[in-house]
Amino acid sequence: MPSQGRRSAPLPKGWHRIRRRILKRDGYVCQWPLAAGGLCGEPANQVDHKQGAALGVDDHSDANLWALCQWHHDQKTGREASAVAHAKPPRRRPAEAHPGLIN
Repeated sequence: MPSQGRRSAPLPKGWHRIRRRILKRDGYVCQWPLAAGGLCGEPANQVDHKQGAALGVDDHSDANLWALCQWHHDQKTGREASAVAHAKPPRRRPAEAHPGLIN
């Protein structure tokens, strides 16, 4: 089943057709590159943006889409979400004086 993560931007009209086309193009095989060379090769059921909207890229072209297995899609999405969360400055409230203390 495709991942249902939170998206910051809507998918383009006709996404189901685009998704089917990319899965077919990639032979329903995960395109994640392995450190040792080659590709993951597990069955792919996800289509992901190589440069995602979480990184400020809104490119739905075939060149920016690839088929991934569920595991690699989850790993990539988690790393992107973590990078975005850590890029935001921490929210800090100003220190409040203790109500029992007199200034």
